[in-house]
Order: sequence, then structure tokens, then C-alpha cells
Amino acid sequence: MNDSFSNPDFDENTAADLPDDISDQPFSFSPADDLTDPVPDSDMPAEEEFFDSDPAAQEDDSSFDLPEGIYEEDGEDIYEDYYDEQVPDEAAEDAPVVTPAYDVHVQPTVVERPVQEKRSTGHKVLHGFGIVCKYLLAIVLALVILAGALFGYLTVTEYNPAHAEIAQPGANNISNPLTGENLRIVTFNTGYAGLDEGTDFFMDGGKGVTPESEQKIKENMVGIETIVKSCNADFIFLQEVDTDSKRSYGLNQWLQYEYDLADYETRFAMNYSCDYVPYPLPDTIGKVHSGVATYSRFNISSATRYSLPCPFSWPTRVANLKRCMLVTRIPMDGLEQELVLVNFHLEAYEDGEGRIAQTQMLLDFVTEEYEKGNFVIAGGDFNQSFPGTLETFPIKDTCDWIPGILGDAPEKWQYAYDKIVPTCRLLNQPFNPASNLTQFYVIDGFLVSPNIHINRVETLDEGFVYSDHNPVVLDFSLAFESQNAEETTQAEETAPNE
Repeated sequence: MNDSFSNPDFDENTAADLPDDISDQPFSFSPADDLTDPVPDSDMPAEEEFFDSDPAAQEDDSSFDLPEGIYEEDGEDIYEDYYDEQVPDEAAEDAPVVTPAYDVHVQPTVVERPVQEKRSTGHKVLHGFGIVCKYLLAIVLALVILAGALFGYLTVTEYNPAHAEIAQPGANNISNPLTGENLRIVTFNTGYAGLDEGTDFFMDGGKGVTPESEQKIKENMVGIETIVKSCNADFIFLQEVDTDSKRSYGLNQWLQYEYDLADYETRFAMNYSCDYVPYPLPDTIGKVHSGVATYSRFNISSATRYSLPCPFSWPTRVANLKRCMLVTRIPMDGLEQELVLVNFHLEAYEDGEGRIAQTQMLLDFVTEEYEKGNFVIAGGDFNQSFPGTLETFPIKDTCDWIPGILGDAPEKWQYAYDKIVPTCRLLNQPFNPASNLTQFYVIDGFLVSPNIHINRVETLDEGFVYSDHNPVVLDFSLAFESQNAEETTQAEETAPNE
């Protein structure tokens, strides 16, 4: 019998005196039993007492022995499920007891993964190549999307001027009427003050795109102004004049020249306007707003921008120049005729058809103005060699940029140019007159109507210090003599005989 039910006052000799039904007698526990929470009125002992009592007092529990290793785990009695499975029902009382063949702590079955075959070097290379191709494809698709978005924006914002628009006026207003007969005009492609003697340009075979600094642009502008002032011209034609471009650091060269020249009235015509020119990579041209400007010491009655034919199609067209003629009219004191000045910069980087079409439109316009009785001077950068100049400055390398060749002037019209001094250099390298790679051209000058007399034409050899062009100066006079002679002859014929 378990010691937890023993009584020190009880011995075996007194067992005979116990009543037959011991359950009718109350239990008595002594303090030695150390039961902290006895339940005297209960017919059943506490759970701890039940399992500590004699096995004979338990209901059939003595017939089942737990196998070794079964114990309470994680707060649950594992043996309960095992007990339910192993206790035989009444129909299988006599069946032999089967000892379980498994251990409660049996490890889960480990399924071995099949051993992968070792990949060959070629297979690894192909696998790596496939991954690289996926990344490259993703990058290409992203670039295509960005390029599409960019060209979509440039298409929407493309500069599309009308055929004829009023030119932009400057700040000065000159009221001097044109009275003199002997006049001077100068034309100068300034190269936006960024193509000085130390530069090259990617479109001519060099590498340069953006000038080195804003300070350098300002220094070149001062040099250009000094040259122009020294000419003491009555009229000034300037090409490649920026108003707000990345390449000239946002400087408004057109109005700056007007301010510094002081006694000139000016008009401006845009021929290149693009918010972002996306080439070359990675240093792109970026934003460009540029054009041609005419300055006059005499009153300007009107000025008009006329669009020239554009040889480019979409998408090249959206980020390219839109060439034009800036037609400025100078009224003449006491006469109905006007002095019509045409400033232009014809096409450069194309197959030649654009230059031909633009030249033809120019010729048609000036001859029409002459037929009206006006005096006409057209000048600027023709981007075409004048007749006879290729003998003086032959083309050295046909792989470089080659200008077109001007055809004959209209009947009785004259080209005004200097065959001796070049007006332009190739920008394949910084300027070096001793180099065999240095290429010169004569592509700047004038076309004058038959009623204008050419007194002198000279290209100023400025050594390409501030621009890739040299200025060309024309001294001319208006041929009133022929008109006066015709009027005198008519008067003599109609006069009565004495």
C-alpha cells in the first residue's frame, strides 16, 4: 500500500475490527500526510492521491503498461492517444497484446533530393548570356520609351513659323532717313561667339560641342563687337546670333550687341528654336534659340521673316534649323524706292538639295523686289563657294564637309566677294594655319541688284580669333545717275523746240 494512505495509529492487529464496508467510514488524515488542500467531504481522493495509491484501487489501469519513452510533452499527455489505440475492446479481450512497433520520437522521413547533373562550362556561359540579354532588352525598352516620349514632346513643341512673320524689333529706335549715296555694309557669321580659334566642332569632324565657359563666350563677344565697330558700317548682317541657348550659356547676344553698338536699330529673325537638341551623346547641344540679326543706322520702316524651304523630314526636322530670310526695308528720303536688305544663312549639313531650293527662292525674291524699282542687297552665309574660289582654296579631303557651288548670278546682277582671303575655316581641329589639315572656304558675301554700284569688297583677315568666319565688308553706292539720266532724256524729248 502506498505510504500516502498509511496511518501511524493503525496496525495490522486492528484490521479485524474494521467494518465490512470501509467506504461507510470517514477517512481521517493526519498532519503528517501534508495535504495542503484536502477535500474531506469528497468520496474520491485528489488526482494526485489517486495515482499514488495502490494499483489495486485503480480501475483496470494495472493491466496496461506504458512503453518506455512515453511521457508528457508540451503540456499534453502523449500516452492518451496511445492508450486509446492499445486497449482492447470487449470483443478482442483474449487477443494478444501487440507491442507498438514505433517510437513516439520517430524522426520524419528524409527524402533525398536527386543529385543535379553538373552543368558544363558552355551551359553556364549560355545561361549567363541569357541573363545579360534580358537586362539589355529591359534597358533597350526603357530607352525606346524615353526616346519616344522625348520625340513626342519635341514634335508637339516644334518650331513651325509661318511663311511670313513680322521680325522682332530691338530696343533702339532710329529716325535718321537714308540720304547718302555711298554706303557700307558688313556681313559676319559670329558662330554664337563659341567657335573661336581654339575650338573644333563635332559636325565638321572635331569633337567639340559646348564651349569651355561663359567667360570665354563673353570675351569672344567683346572681340566681335570690336571688329564690327572698326568697320564703321551703315548696315550690319550677323548670323548665328543666340538669344537663349545652352551653348552660349543663356546670353542674349542679339540685344547685347545692340546695346554695345549703341547707335543702331535692329531686327531679329529666329531660324533655330528647339527646347532640347538630343545629339550628340553624351554632351548634347541642348536648348537652342538662335537666328540672324540686322542692324541699321537709318530708320527701318518694316522687317519681315520669310521661311525658306526645309529639306528635313520628321523626326530629324523637329530638332533642326528652320532657315529664313530677314528682309529689312530702309525708306529713302524723298523717293518711293526702298533699300531692301536681305540677311540669311543657308543650309549647311544636308545633301545639297536644300541649299539649291533655298537659293532659288532667294533669287526669285530679290529679282521681284528689283523689278519693283527697289535697290536690293542680299548677304550672309551662302554655305556655297563663290565662282573661282576653289582654285585658290581647293578641297583637300572629300571626306570632310564640302560646301555647294554657287551658280551664275541673275542677268546684270553681281556677286560681291573677296577671292584672296578665306571667309570660313573647317572646324575639324583648333585653328592652325600651318597644318595640312586646315581647310579654308569662301562662302560669305553679297548679291547686289543692277542699280547698285560696287565700290569695294574686302574680307577682313581676323585670323578666326573669335569666330570660325571672317567678316566681309562691301562699300557701295546707289546708282541714281542712270535714273536721273533717263529723266533728263525724257525731259529733253518732250521740251518744245526753240
